[in-house]
Amino acid sequence: MYQYTCNSKYCATCSCWSGERKICDHFGSRLEVSSPMATGKCMNQKSGAWRQTRQANGGCSAHEKWGALR
Repeated sequence: MYQYTCNSKYCATCSCWSGERKICDHFGSRLEVSSPMATGKCMNQKSGAWRQTRQANGGCSAHEKWGALR
């Protein structure tokens, strides 16, 4: 498993990424994915990657913090 902090701006921490992830602490400050290479679709219409498959460790300038993170 791989973890990202709430302040990271990666696809895994974006509300528009459809990949599998879960909060891994009681504070909502970290999330966990199976691998940095885990994939999900970008559902952000403002992103150049809209509707494309993206890896958890990807990123873009249209990042929107996932609501489950504090």
